[in-house]
Amino acid sequence: MLRRIKGFSLFELVLVLTTIGVLIAIAIDRLPAWQALAERTAMESVAGSLRSALGIKVASYIARNNIAGIRALEGTNPMEQLSEIPGSYAGVRSGTDTLTVEAGQWYFDAAARQLVYRVRDAEFLDTAAGPAEVRFAVQLVFGDRTRIEGVQLAEVKSYSWPN
Repeated sequence: MLRRIKGFSLFELVLVLTTIGVLIAIAIDRLPAWQALAERTAMESVAGSLRSALGIKVASYIARNNIAGIRALEGTNPMEQLSEIPGSYAGVRSGTDTLTVEAGQWYFDAAARQLVYRVRDAEFLDTAAGPAEVRFAVQLVFGDRTRIEGVQLAEVKSYSWPN
């Protein structure tokens, strides 16, 4: 005995389309937050790579007992320590040349001796004041007042990415 298979009723079709519409509306509403999270992750990934590269450089100087080499790292461009420069790096800039750097890019501010990331989604970044950017500098780390223990990629301007 064969049973006849029926298709969707008009009510079922409207219900499915309404459900899909609601899910798309929710996804579109959350899209900017997801984009900001992706930007934050990419920025922190580059910063983590820079910290690792600086740590490797310091270790090589310590192995050769070259404290002067460690001291010379202060204020340098940490991008120079990477074996592969990220595509979002705009290079060394100074003065009004920094104004041409697009959002979502890194640059080294030669005058301030700081590495800067221009934030693309500014409304998702909390900064103390000024433009939506994150600034880092290579600074010496002292064990006591005179003994150098290494360097760090330190935040120059405090920031936070709210959840």
